Amino acid sequence: MFEWFLSDSGTGSAGLQKMHAEFGQMLDAGRHAFDTPANAFLGGTDLEVIREDLFKTDKRINRAERQIRRELVVHASIHGATEFPPCLVLMSIVKDAERVGDYAKNLFDLAELAPRAPEGEHRDRLIQLKDRISQLMAAVRETYDARQTEEATEAIIESKTIEDVCDDQVRELIRGKVENLMAATYVLAYRYFKRVTSHMRNIASSVVQPVHKIDFTSKITGHREQDE
Repeated sequence: MFEWFLSDSGTGSAGLQKMHAEFGQMLDAGRHAFDTPANAFLGGTDLEVIREDLFKTDKRINRAERQIRRELVVHASIHGATEFPPCLVLMSIVKDAERVGDYAKNLFDLAELAPRAPEGEHRDRLIQLKDRISQLMAAVRETYDARQTEEATEAIIESKTIEDVCDDQVRELIRGKVENLMAATYVLAYRYFKRVTSHMRNIASSVVQPVHKIDFTSKITGHREQDE
């Protein structure tokens, strides 16, 4: 779907290039916004050290979303119906990029409210998941830039694998006999990790799916449609 962004033809190519760059910056900011509170939640960073930077980053992501939306409306109005499908694609995935900042703030809030940092097997598992998600975000950014369909498919499959791990841990915690604040903390952490991953999967799907199938990846991952 993204050949239109990098095409040299047409009078709107400069504007499309600008939106392409702005969206890429949103993805970069989103990865930073995720990494920072996730590390703090896992016990590696003082919350007060990152507070101002995190909330400034989230505001920057929000401003970029609004700016891209305005530019898309103008672009579609000027260049007509032929530009509607790609504009709809970007209008959709720009919301996915924006939501990452919201979940980053949720992680920050969780770190503030948690009685203590994660420990034991859950700490180890969450650290592994955090690293995988951060690497996934970098891969989605690169895939988006280069329009790499094979790599996008790999990112979608990796996303679904991470989501399944998060779901399995939530089910295990809810069905288990542990009844304390840390169990609730872990459930929320896995859910936030899953949601960030899901938004990355949606963005990766835009590289390989037509506009009406963005966010739907069951044929790629082998999961049933109702699981999405």
